[in-house]
Amino acid sequence: MVNISNEIIRYQSYSIFCFPYAGGSTSTYRQWSEILPSDIEVCPVQLPGRENKSMKFPFTHVTQLVENLLPVLIPYLDLCYAFFGHSMAALISFELARQIQKRHYLEPQHLFVSGRRSPLIPSSDPPIDQLLDTIFL
Repeated sequence: MVNISNEIIRYQSYSIFCFPYAGGSTSTYRQWSEILPSDIEVCPVQLPGRENKSMKFPFTHVTQLVENLLPVLIPYLDLCYAFFGHSMAALISFELARQIQKRHYLEPQHLFVSGRRSPLIPSSDPPIDQLLDTIFL
């Protein structure tokens, strides 16, 4: 199950949905509301398997996670908003924005990502599962 941390108040003029990095949680974004301007609502998204949201069968592909995130997020995407994702969450937020555009919903005003290269740029590194143990360790 996916949920938005804290109830979204929706009186601010702009919402930023924040997706935690692999192993991270919504608490990562706890203090952002104190730092950002008051007209920006910080909406941390709690992913399955984080904090108190355990799951029997974890997602193994970003597309599965995005399909589960969309119905939860769509009701909140009728006003100006942005996505932020760091590392693994950069890929999640990118794919969410792509699916929202594809399905003709109101697109995010901004997509902020950090800690990850573009999914359109191939990696020059060999896949980690193909590394020799001596190199991996």
